[in-house]
Amino acid sequence: MDLVLQHLKLRLAHEQDALAADDADMLAVLADLGSRAAALAGQDSGAASPRWEELAELVGAARTAGDGQQDATARNEELRGVVVAVMRWLDEAEGAHPAVEEMRDEVYRLVRRQVDRTRPLVEPLFMSFRPVAS
Repeated sequence: MDLVLQHLKLRLAHEQDALAADDADMLAVLADLGSRAAALAGQDSGAASPRWEELAELVGAARTAGDGQQDATARNEELRGVVVAVMRWLDEAEGAHPAVEEMRDEVYRLVRRQVDRTRPLVEPLFMSFRPVAS
């Protein structure tokens, strides 16, 4: 029970900052992907080429995610939904263009930063057999 209380204290103290940083990070990555997709849409027109317009449209959804919502968690979840949709698009376009792999790597780095950002908040819940620090 002490571990759960410690977890809740950490979340109460740091969750809003983590959500704000996470939102800013996702918006920056998605904006970059959108710019790159828009540029590639104008250049690439081969039959095997990915549909860059689709990616730009998916990423465009991030600009309006959470509009009118007061709840930071709901906004964050909507942005994460956009990231998931982008990941699915990248999976479907795999091998079609070198930029797809670069974009996928960028999204994976984003997810790694998200995990690193939230890890300290959930670490007290990890299984431990040592005494709880006072």
